[in-house]
Amino acid sequence: MSSTKSRIRSVFVFSVGELPKQQLLGTLAGNFNLVKILDLQGVPLDQLHEEVGNLLHLRYLSVKRTEVKIIPKSIGNLQNLQTLNLKDSQVFVLQIGIFSRLHKLRHLIIPPGVEIREGIGHLEELQTLQYVKANDDLIKELKNLRQLRKLGICYLKREHGKALCTAIEKMNHLQSLSVWAIGSNKILDLHSLSCPPASLQHLYLYGRLETLPNWISRLDNLVSLKLVHSGLTGAHAIKALQALPNLVELNFFNGYDGEQLYFDVGGFPKLKSLYLRGLEGLNSLVIEEGGLPVLKKLQIVCCPQLMEVPSGIRNLGELKSLVFWDVPTKFLDRMQPGIGQDYWVIEHIHSVQFVWYDGGLFRVDTPQEYQDVRESQRLNDEPEELEGVE
Repeated sequence: MSSTKSRIRSVFVFSVGELPKQQLLGTLAGNFNLVKILDLQGVPLDQLHEEVGNLLHLRYLSVKRTEVKIIPKSIGNLQNLQTLNLKDSQVFVLQIGIFSRLHKLRHLIIPPGVEIREGIGHLEELQTLQYVKANDDLIKELKNLRQLRKLGICYLKREHGKALCTAIEKMNHLQSLSVWAIGSNKILDLHSLSCPPASLQHLYLYGRLETLPNWISRLDNLVSLKLVHSGLTGAHAIKALQALPNLVELNFFNGYDGEQLYFDVGGFPKLKSLYLRGLEGLNSLVIEEGGLPVLKKLQIVCCPQLMEVPSGIRNLGELKSLVFWDVPTKFLDRMQPGIGQDYWVIEHIHSVQFVWYDGGLFRVDTPQEYQDVRESQRLNDEPEELEGVE
């Protein structure tokens, strides 16, 4: 078929067994040069050949979930390209000079930790950049990306913090921000952000904050917040978040090192999901009546010092789902129907699940199922009566 006769604009290839790699791209470049969408998701492809750079009308290119390791420099010829999706590919580095002419690129989706050596600042129309490895040149160029809606950056060093904050202040349309420190025990220095984007809705921070940056409490449009390995301590950390007017989901994953969490009356007025995971020092969870007024889902995971069921759960009239995961069996025993001293705290909740170890395996049980298993264990542990002995 000649290129003058071909009117094909989109090509989708999914999960095929074998693919004539170079022949296919050569055919596309020669006969289907008006193609605008090329989606090779999941194709057994380990190389993207130079011919792809001849598809000058291409707007969308995806090698998601392939074995592709190198993106050819000819990609720089695709001046109409708007989306480049490399997610779950084997690409680790994007070559120097690849972005200099991709002025229309809006969405660059890459595997976590991909290194962009230089040139990202040319992409002034870019709206999505996820998830790129931090380096000195990249941090300097981020200030040019003022149209970003989604930014994900990892392996951030402490000394990058101020420059990153300066760049973020220029991103007036930013809706989602994910930042990973170079390691879980490394400082994530974001305190110098004085004027955060008012549009920010989703915030994910991985690394030690030690104290909560003041600007987070001013994010009136924030919907979801995840804090991982944050090292926060003291009631003030939670108190600063409780007034966020639109927060719907809050996730602490090893994010709080304090002994007590306290939820005030009227705190978190729109919060619907609360996840407390790996809070190894937590021994008390206090929920005042009127706190968390619309909470529907609560998960408490791997909190080994929490020995008593928080009685304030009884105050959560809207709670529909409660999960306790990898907590001490003595803690779960207190919620056995009819005999557990804390069963009254949870009996009003529609769905309660215990995820626990039994014989080295995880089980997922309702309180009644858990009670049946524990009763069976008790009977098996009782010594058998010896015959003939009165």
